[in-house]
Amino acid sequence: MKNQNALNVFDNIKAVFSQHPLIQYSLGLLIALVAYASGLLLIDSVMDTRLPLVAFAVFFLPAVLRAWLLVYWEVKADFQKRWNQSKELGHS
Repeated sequence: MKNQNALNVFDNIKAVFSQHPLIQYSLGLLIALVAYASGLLLIDSVMDTRLPLVAFAVFFLPAVLRAWLLVYWEVKADFQKRWNQSKELGHS
């Protein structure tokens, strides 16, 4: 019974994410930013030198940029879709 309830919860979450991909990408961006910042803080607290901190920052920055770009592209596509719909309806 508990497994069925858990599956229903995951199905509901999956349905929300498929209907609203901006929520999915925003959550991914938030997780990427938190993971990036916590990794930087962890390395800074453990190491006395700056080289591992710089290496971590440079190596994982593309993951954060990719998450940000996914949000940007989704917002841009949504804006273009709404713009085209308003032009089709005759709104200026």
